[in-house]
Amino acid sequence: MKSVTCLAFIQNANLEKKVIDCLSKFKSIQFFGFVNQPVDFLERMNHFRPEILILDLSHHKNDESDFLELIHKPPFVLGIIPSKENPHFWLDKGLFDVIPSNFSNDLLIRKIYKIIRVIFDISNLYLTEPMAAENPIVFKPLKPHQNKENDSFYIRYQKVTTKIRINTITVIAKEHKLIAIETSTNQLYFHESTIKETVMKLNVDFLVRINNATIINLYYVDKIKKNMVHMGERVFKVSRSYYFQFRNAVNALQKKW
Repeated sequence: MKSVTCLAFIQNANLEKKVIDCLSKFKSIQFFGFVNQPVDFLERMNHFRPEILILDLSHHKNDESDFLELIHKPPFVLGIIPSKENPHFWLDKGLFDVIPSNFSNDLLIRKIYKIIRVIFDISNLYLTEPMAAENPIVFKPLKPHQNKENDSFYIRYQKVTTKIRINTITVIAKEHKLIAIETSTNQLYFHESTIKETVMKLNVDFLVRINNATIINLYYVDKIKKNMVHMGERVFKVSRSYYFQFRNAVNALQKKW
């Protein structure tokens, strides 16, 4: 996964510590640091142009929001607002998302992961990798799965163990020392493991590793075009190292039907 740049404008020491703790879990983030003074913030924004901006809005009243017009807003601005404040005011100002000032670490991690996933998906739409001439994958959408696919998988995060059904897993992505598991029920789980260990423990033929950082569920694939896999509105790239393994898995699974 490519590096994503991030800057934070936070004027509260406790919030800063919480944000540091959450960002430290993301290897894919190139963090430009914190600023707590408006002048420094404007200078940093004009110099670095980060992709993600974490903005502490707890000291800004609704009628003082014009400072947002003074900056070149990044594509993804995540605002931290007072717990009782209406988030729609800030969303209407062009923020990507907001969280309350009493947020949990898990909530911020989920929001950051969501932003990184969107950036990654957009990048894949415009990224192509030359492939050696070979027979293309003939792909037909697979039928609903049964039997072992209904088994459960136990994940562990922050000393809490959770059981999820294997057949609901759609995408597994590496994120530093954690992996993020997305499901067909639009839930996101974190697991203290690695991609390699996880794919070995799952041991099912429909969950296939496509690059160093991603495992996908073939049952949720809509289309395959060369080395690009389409799942709904999302597009994933199959790296050269895993292409033949991926192609063989697709062909083998379709022969069962």
